[in-house]
Amino acid sequence: MQAQHRMRRTERWATGAEEWWCPTCGRRLLLHWPPNYRKLVLDPGDEQAAHTGALEVIEGGAPHPDPEWRRWLADHGIDWDGTAA
Repeated sequence: MQAQHRMRRTERWATGAEEWWCPTCGRRLLLHWPPNYRKLVLDPGDEQAAHTGALEVIEGGAPHPDPEWRRWLADHGIDWDGTAA
């Protein structure tokens, strides 16, 4: 069975790029979201593992994404807490 690792967003740059990190194997990615999607692997970590990512849930509830994230979520059919993007 393929190992599954959960990545965490560690940084968001002024350019809109986001850095994601896997605490299990050290995989690091730099992502640019649509419309100019790009992915740069900074550290491959365990390339055999299936990696997923999610915003961290904080005590008292989930963080609310900024307007840019809300638009991206809405464009991909995702309703965040019933609040329109």
